[in-house]
This record gives sequence, structure tokens and C-alpha cells, in this order.
Amino acid sequence: MVLDPVSPENCMSYRLRRAARVAGRAYDEALKPVGLRNTQFTLLGALEISGAQSINALAALLETDATTLNRNLNVLERRGLVRQGPEMRDGRVRTVEISEQGRTLYSEALPLWTQVQSNLVASIGKDTHAQLLETLRELEGALDHL
Repeated sequence: MVLDPVSPENCMSYRLRRAARVAGRAYDEALKPVGLRNTQFTLLGALEISGAQSINALAALLETDATTLNRNLNVLERRGLVRQGPEMRDGRVRTVEISEQGRTLYSEALPLWTQVQSNLVASIGKDTHAQLLETLRELEGALDHL
């Protein structure tokens, strides 16, 4: 069977968004016991790994827009999981960093995330997982050049 690459039912954007929603629900469900959503876990993880970041640098790292990022960070800040970080350069650049409470919650959430990740890899196989990640990296690179 030959797929028509320009047929709407074969739209890469649709299939990627659909897969992301399905995967997101699985991670959201797993993270419920600690009161986090997958997007929040990702933000905490990015800050745990990278340290204090300007909003623009964090948005670039996560490939998201600053408005969406600010909205999500505000939720985490109200919960005490992130805080305003040290000012950068001349004091006009807002930074954000993970708080101690955020680190603790991230540590509690990590095994829950790891279990979903492990289950997903087991269900599709390690080779398929590695191939999928490589294909997604290639797709990101190709889209950067459009």
C-alpha cells in the first residue's frame, strides 16, 4: 500500500499532535499522585538540569513561546515550585529557577515518569524507540530549514 504524502489523512502535523496528546495523557495520569501535569514536570526538569534561566532562553530550550511558558511558570510559581531567579546582566532580564520545594516534588515525580517512559519503550521496543527519537530529531532539523 502506497501512502499519498499530501493526503489530509497522512498529515504529519495531525499525526504528531495526536500522538503527543495520547502520550501526554499517559504521563499526566502517571503524575497525578504528585499533583503535576506532564508539561509542569518538563519545566521543573528543564530548570533542575539547566539551572536558572531567562524566560527567553528557557522558551528556546523547550521550543515554546514565551507567553505560553510564562503562563505555565506562573502556575508553578504560585505553588512555590519555581521562583524568580537572580537577575542577569543589567537587571532587566527576568530569570526563573526551581525552588527547593520544586526539587523535592520533581524527585518524587521522577520515578512515576520513569515508569511510564519504561512502559512505553517496552511496548514499542528499544530499537523502535531509538529509531523514533532519531526520526523526530531529523524532522525537527528539517522543519528548522523550511
